[in-house]
Amino acid sequence: MKHLFKKKPETPSRAYFFNELPWLSIFSLTILTFMFGSISYAQTNRDIIEGQMEVGVARIDITPDSPIRLAGYGARSNKETEKIIHRLEAKALAFGSDAQEPSILITVDLLGIPGHITSILAESLSKKVGIDASRIAICASHTHGAPEVGNAINILMYREGGIYGDSLLARDHLAHLSQYTEQLKQKLEQVSLEALKNRIPANVAWGQGQVGFAKNRRTPGGPVDVALPILRIQRSDGTLLAVLVNYACHGTTLSGISEINGDWISEAKKAIEARHPEAVAMVAIGCGADANPHLRGELEHMELHGKEIADQVDKLLTAQLQPLTVPPVAQIKRVTLPFAHVPTVQELIQQSYDSTVVGYCARLALDRIARGISLPSGVSYPVQVWTFGDKMAMVNLPGEVVVDYSLRLKEELGAEVLWINAYANDAPSYISSRRVLAEGGYEPVSSMYYYDKLSPYKPEIEDIIVQAVHDLLPTNFKLQRAPINEQKLVEVNPDGVLLLLAEHAKGIGPEIKYMPEWKAFGWFTTADRAEWEVKVNNKGMYNVYLEWSVADNSAGKAISFEVDKKRTVSKVERTGSWFTYRTEKIGEIWLKKGTQKMVFRSGSHTEKGAMLDLRKIVLKPQ
Repeated sequence: MKHLFKKKPETPSRAYFFNELPWLSIFSLTILTFMFGSISYAQTNRDIIEGQMEVGVARIDITPDSPIRLAGYGARSNKETEKIIHRLEAKALAFGSDAQEPSILITVDLLGIPGHITSILAESLSKKVGIDASRIAICASHTHGAPEVGNAINILMYREGGIYGDSLLARDHLAHLSQYTEQLKQKLEQVSLEALKNRIPANVAWGQGQVGFAKNRRTPGGPVDVALPILRIQRSDGTLLAVLVNYACHGTTLSGISEINGDWISEAKKAIEARHPEAVAMVAIGCGADANPHLRGELEHMELHGKEIADQVDKLLTAQLQPLTVPPVAQIKRVTLPFAHVPTVQELIQQSYDSTVVGYCARLALDRIARGISLPSGVSYPVQVWTFGDKMAMVNLPGEVVVDYSLRLKEELGAEVLWINAYANDAPSYISSRRVLAEGGYEPVSSMYYYDKLSPYKPEIEDIIVQAVHDLLPTNFKLQRAPINEQKLVEVNPDGVLLLLAEHAKGIGPEIKYMPEWKAFGWFTTADRAEWEVKVNNKGMYNVYLEWSVADNSAGKAISFEVDKKRTVSKVERTGSWFTYRTEKIGEIWLKKGTQKMVFRSGSHTEKGAMLDLRKIVLKPQ
C-alpha cells in the first residue's frame, strides 16, 4: 500500500552563526544539575494507579559551541563549520521506580555513538544511582550533519583531490573535537540524571504506523522497513508528556552540506513539538543502513519528510495503542562478529601504497603492529533487549544495520511485538546481512575502511546476531507461529467466548494472503472472504467484535459477517495505517447450537479494491 506525499511545505530558514546561539539553557541546566546532584531520586506524591508506570523525560542541547568538523561523508571538506540549520539535542526517558530498577533510553543527534562513551556513561550511572549497562540505551539519529565523535574519525584525514595524508589534524581541529566529546559525556550524564529526577506516574502505550519516504539505495525497488513504531507517554491527566518514534532511514536528505543539522529527524521532532508543545519528541532509527530518503537534496525535502512523520504521529496518538504497564526488563549479551580475512603484514604493506582510504587504513594497521598491538579477528558486538511485560520487545542493535535484520526478526518473532533500534550503544561499522555481503559493494566492503576495519565480515554474522536476540528474549516472545494458516475447528473458550483467529480460517479469493508476522490476513479485497468452522455450545445472541487495520484511503467499505443465512453488516472504520490495529464491536448476531460455517466478506456488490487486514473476530455471548 503506497503512501502519497503531502503538499510541499515552505522552505525552512537558512543557517545562522555561533555568535547568535542562545546559551542560557545549557548554563541553567548545569547549575540545576549541580544543585540537585546529591538529592535522592525517590519522588514524593507518586500515586501510581493500576496500569501506570513512573516515567521521566529530560532534554539538553548538544550543539557545538565552537567551529567543528562534521562527520558522515568521506569526501567532505576538511574545513570546520560555523553554520547551523538545527540545534542538536540529547533527550532521555527514564522508565520505572527505584524499587523497579529504572532504565534510561537516550536519543542523540549524532552520526553514531561510540561504545566507549556508552561505557563511560554506564560506569558513572552505576556508581551514582545503581543503574547497570543493560538498562542504559543510547540511540543515535545518524544525521550526517553532526560532529564526529566515533570510530570513523579516520575519514577526517581526507584531503581535497581524494588523497589521504598521514599527519594529524590541525591542532585547533583536534582541540575542538576533543572538547566537544568531553562535553558530550558530561551532558549525557546530566540529561540522564534529570530524567530520573523528573519521574512521575504516567500512562504508556505503544503501536505502529507507517511512512513511505525511505527507498532502498542499493537496489531500485529493494526492501525497506516502512514501520513507524510509537511510544505514547501521557501524564495522569491525559496530557502528552513525551513521544518516541522510530523509522528506518538514513539521515542524508541534505547530502554533503557543510552546516550542522539533524536532517529529517530534527524536522520531525520540530513538527511534533509544534503541534504538541506540552510534550518532548524523540526519534530513533531502525534498520535503515541501506535506505536513503526520497526526495533528497533540498531543505524543503527534509521538512517534507518531517511533516510526514508528524502527520502519522497525530493519527497514532488517537489510535488504539497497546498499554505498557510495567517498565522494561533489560538484558545484554556480547557476541563476536568475525572478519572474513585478517590481512598479513605483507598484504598490508602492499595496500599501504594505495592513495585512497584503503592505503590509509593499512598504514594505521602497520603502525599498530609496529607498536606491538595485534590486529583483531572480529568485533565485540553488544546485543541489548528490553521487554515490556509480554506486550513489546525493544531490540537495540549497534552500528549501521541493513533492513534484512528487521525483516527476518519480525518474520521469526512477530512484527506485532517487536521494536528494533539500530545505531544503538556503539558504532562499529555497517552490519550487513548474508544477502548484502554476497552482493558486495559499499556497505559490506568499501565502508569498512572508513570504520578502520580491514575486512568485510563473514556471512554467518547474520545468524550470530539473530540468535543472540532469540537467546535474550523470554519464552513468551518465542512461541512458534505457523508460517501458513490452517483451518481448524474453533471451540468455545472457558468464559464462553468464541475466538475466530485468522490463522484458523480458510482464506478464499484472488488476493487474500495470510501474514504470519502479523497473525492476520492481508491483501484482503472486496473479492475475498475468510471462513471458519465453529462449534457453538450455547445458542443465543452474541456481540461481534472485529480486530483489523486499514490505511485511511482504503477505509469506509462495507463488511459483512454471516452465519446460517443471518448476518451483521458494518463499515471498515479508519485505524491510522495498515500497521495500526483496532478492536471494535461491529454488531450482534444470533447463533444456534452446533457446528456451523461463519464467513467474513465484503458487504457490497459494487465496491472494489483493498478492504482491510483482518486479525480476528471475537464472539461474546450477551
